Amino acid sequence: MIALIRKDLYTQKLSTYFLTILWFIIFTNFFTDGQPARHVLLLTIVAYFIAISSTNTTFEKESVLINSLPITRKQFILAKYAAGFMWFALAAAAVLFYIFLFDTFAPFPARMMTVPELLIALGSFFILLAIFYPLLLKAGYILASTLTVLAPFAAMISLTMVKNIMENPRMKTEQEFFQFLLQLFTEKQWSIAFLFLLVSAFLTWLSILLSIRIVRKLDFTHK
Repeated sequence: MIALIRKDLYTQKLSTYFLTILWFIIFTNFFTDGQPARHVLLLTIVAYFIAISSTNTTFEKESVLINSLPITRKQFILAKYAAGFMWFALAAAAVLFYIFLFDTFAPFPARMMTVPELLIALGSFFILLAIFYPLLLKAGYILASTLTVLAPFAAMISLTMVKNIMENPRMKTEQEFFQFLLQLFTEKQWSIAFLFLLVSAFLTWLSILLSIRIVRKLDFTHK
């Protein structure tokens, strides 16, 4: 299983790391928006983009290499999910360094991510992976990646809508509701983060079981 994780790391295209710069532009516009929620979304999508870029071929093609290794299909699936921690760590290092530069040099209000925010990003990342891998096995890479990438964009649109509501003086009721949610999150960050991680872990566990069941039915020569 360790060999599979190393294989994903060693075979990752260098261009993937350069393409991740596009997500920094999309989610933060380069030092023009330092909202913590955007940083959580940025970390989630950067880690996810790198992770799915290591699986941009079908499992049938990847099985040619798998057949040369002494592993089972279950180990193959577990390695894919376990590699997520590696991709998240790489993404977190890049995003935190970016935020450090933002906080140090940009003339806009910003702060470093808190540990609960990092945990929420981790949970969000694995929820996307939990959706992606079963879809990849059943429907292919293009459909799986397209459907899951839409989720962060939906979150960003929702964030923009909330921001517009907070700036609209006529929407007092909605502003009070979002202020309440913001205060609740601020006061209960750790509780919300751990609850989110529990939900993410449960969904990931179900996804692993489903992926193993699907991959065992695929017509591979490797057993």
